[in-house]
This record gives sequence, structure tokens and C-alpha cells, in this order.
Amino acid sequence: MNTLVQLRIRELIPAVVAGSVTMIASITLTVVSAWLITKAWEMPPVMDLTVAVTAVRALGISRAVFRYMERIVSHDLALKAASRARSTAYQRLASSPTSVLSMRRGELLSRLGADIDSVSDVIVRAIIPAGVALFTGLFAIIFTAILSPKTALVLAVGLIAAAIIPPLLAARGVKVAEARRAESSETYMSVLDLVLSDQAALRVRGDMPGALSQANEAARSYSSALETGAKDTASGAASSLWIHGFTVIGVLIVAASLYADGGHSPQWFGVLVLLSLAAFESVSVLPDAAIAHTRAAGAAKRLAEISALPEASPDELIEVSEQPVLRADNLVYGWDSDLGLSNLELPFGARHEISAPSGTGKTTLLLTLAGLVEPRGGQVLIDGVDPSLLKKAVLFSPEDAHIFATTVRDNLALGAPDATDAEMMLILREVGLAKWVAELPEGLGTVLDSGAGSLSGGQRRRLLLARVLLSDAPILFLDEPTEHLDSAGSSEILSLLASDELPGKRTQRTVVIVRHVR
Repeated sequence: MNTLVQLRIRELIPAVVAGSVTMIASITLTVVSAWLITKAWEMPPVMDLTVAVTAVRALGISRAVFRYMERIVSHDLALKAASRARSTAYQRLASSPTSVLSMRRGELLSRLGADIDSVSDVIVRAIIPAGVALFTGLFAIIFTAILSPKTALVLAVGLIAAAIIPPLLAARGVKVAEARRAESSETYMSVLDLVLSDQAALRVRGDMPGALSQANEAARSYSSALETGAKDTASGAASSLWIHGFTVIGVLIVAASLYADGGHSPQWFGVLVLLSLAAFESVSVLPDAAIAHTRAAGAAKRLAEISALPEASPDELIEVSEQPVLRADNLVYGWDSDLGLSNLELPFGARHEISAPSGTGKTTLLLTLAGLVEPRGGQVLIDGVDPSLLKKAVLFSPEDAHIFATTVRDNLALGAPDATDAEMMLILREVGLAKWVAELPEGLGTVLDSGAGSLSGGQRRRLLLARVLLSDAPILFLDEPTEHLDSAGSSEILSLLASDELPGKRTQRTVVIVRHVR
């Protein structure tokens, strides 16, 4: 089990017990029903059957009750495990020097969503069913051995074969397909996220048809990946049926030969035959359990990237100097491949703009300079220290920075929790939002009900810039600070950022800007 999904053995006991009692009630129901059917065939007095009839009713009800209890306990355990896993993942990402931005959005969404679900889902679909199959299988074999040791041997061989062969076949097919499915899922989620979150910019740039084509291709690839391994999965299910059938035939032959020798009642024969049918119910789910376990193993490997992120306590971070110098030496940046090489030296207070067409790696370079993505080569140093080890040295404002569905004041306070209303209004005046805030029903206390949806594109961009200027970071990395602004608004913001004295707590800062050009 992945370290993010921590599970104690004692937490599994109630679910396994409830599941085992359910299956034992089902097997017992079959045994009593077999006895009742064969006994009724002899047409005894009705009073001889009343206890069995009552037992059948009681067992039928208890099986449903225990099944319900098992579902509640097992799903509650899985949901709690997933909740703990996500909480642990968020804490690890928040405390890591490389931060959440060291992963692409599609990778992060896949890990925090589908992968954690797969790892926690294995509790319900694999671990608990395996425990239930073990206990109920032993119960069935022991009960059969009491009636007939030879028949119990046949049943034991069949149950062991059914618990091993079909799951292995099913897991083999899924293992082949899992890597492709995971990669396709991340690609699909990345492209879909791009289309949904950046649709306005894509339409303005005329890139929407291309993005939709990529999303369509990613969807087809993901659908095709889901079908990979279906043949082996079907083989696993078919082999389970064959093993079940041969075992029942074997039990029937052995029981019939013993019955023919005399000394056994029709009830004994009927119980053995129907018991062998009921005993396989617990192992019939093991192929699906193997599939769930195999997928969870792949998900656990991907989640290990989050578990392996280094943790840094705020007390361990190094204080930055008042006038830090940013330097990049032979910096090679990129995600899966090299996107470019950069050499840069910016004294404190410098202004530097990176302008290039979309898709050339501008944002990746900015993330690498900020210490949020590891360089593929070379190094980035601030005052001779890795930026990820410095306290409040840099502030990176992404193009898609979030606007929360809370007050204007709270959104600004992300940059400076101790900022006063007067300081906020001063910054808002500088970025051109003072009039807008003044016209709001409750000013800074107005709740933005729809988050970013409560603002125009230009207002959102100005509010994000105000949040940045309220901070006390000496080096600012701004990704597309003029997006969605008209020519006049764009010139206004660029002039503000180029001025010798910036508004806010620090009038002197180093500012690095990324801008899109066609």
C-alpha cells in the first residue's frame, strides 16, 4: 500500500469479518436448502421440515443484513483512506521546496484524483475480498471434510486453482495495458483542462480548433487504452468458470461413487454437491480483485513521486538578503525534453522580459528560474543559493492563478495576510481597480460568488497583480501579467512594472515577465 494511503490491519478486521459472515451465511443457506430439498423429496411429516424452513428464512435475511454491514464498513474504510491520502498529499506538496508546480497539471490531477481512488479502491475490491475468500474457503473445505475427506480434497484443489490461475491471467492483461492507460489519462486530462480553463484565450488566438482536435485525439487514445488487455481479462473470467465447472463435476463424481457404496443419505449427497457450488462464490471475485490490485500498483508508483518529494520546514529555509542577485549558468530547462538553454544574471532591481510564441517553453523557463521545476542541466542561484532553499525569496504568479469564491480582501490577503485595508486600496488604485472596488456593495468585503467568474478577464489580471505587489518578495516572476487587457491597459501595467519605484511593501524589486507574441 502506498505511504499516502496508510492502512492498519485492525482497520480491516471489521470489514473482513462482516464479509466472511455474509459468505458463511450464504454457504449455510445453500447447505440447509440442499438438506430441505432432498428431505422434502422423501415426503416426511411437515413438522420435520419446520426448523429447516425457518432456518432458510433466517439465513436469507441475515445474509442481506451482513452484506449491507460489510458494504458500509468497507466503503467507509476506503473513503477515509482516500481522504487521508489526499490530505497527506496536499501537505507534502505544500511543504516541498519544489512545490506542486514541479508536476504538470494533467499529472497532478491524475494523481490526486484517479490514482488515489485506485489505491484506496483496492481496499474494497482486492484486500477485503481476498480476506473473505481465504476464510470462507477454509470454512467450506473444513465443513466438507467433516462430511467427506475425499470430496474436501477435490474442492480444495479447485478453490486453490480458482484463487490463483484466473487472477494471474486477468492481472497479466491489465499490467500490459496499465502504463498506456495512465499515460493516456494524464494526456487526456491535460488537454481537457486546457480547453476548459483557457477557452477564452484559445478563441481569441484562434487556437480553439487545434485544441479541440488534440482533445478528440486524446479521448480516442484513452478509450483505446481502456480496451487494451480486455482479451486476457476475459480469459481470466472464462478460466474461473471452467475451473468451477470441473471442480463441481469432480465433486459430483466422488460424492456419487461414495453414495453408491451405501451408508450415506440423499441429504448428504445433495449437501456436498450444492456446497461445492456455493463455495466458489467467494473466489469468483478474485479476478476483479487482481485487476484492481494491478491498477493500484501502477497508481502507487506514480503517487510515490509525491511521497518522495522532499519536505522543508519553514525554520530550515535560508533568509534571503535585502538585495538578492539572480543568476542562471548554462541553464537547460524543459519537462521531458530540453526546451532551451539560458544564461542570465540580473542584479537586484533589474527588469527582464521574455517574449516568445506560445509553446516555446516561456512558462517552463520561468518556473525553473523560480526554483519550482528542477533544471535539466546547469543551475539557478539566488545569492549563490538554490532558490528552493530560500525563504520568501521569489514569488511566482502563474497565468492561471486562482481567484477564490470569497471576499476581495481575502483574495488579496494571500499575498500579504497582515496587509491593512488602506494598503490594499493603495495597491488597487495603482493597478486601476480602486473605482471598481468602491462601486462594489461592500467594498473589500464583497464576496466574489463565482470566483474568477465574478470578474472580467482584465479585472482578474489586475487583481492578481495587486496580490503580487502586496507581498514582500524581492524577486517577482510574472506569467502573462497583461493577458486580457487592451492596448491601453497593457501599456499601463507594463509602465507600472517598469517604474523605478513599485507600489507596495517593497519599492525595489527584480521583475521577470513572460509575454506571449505571435
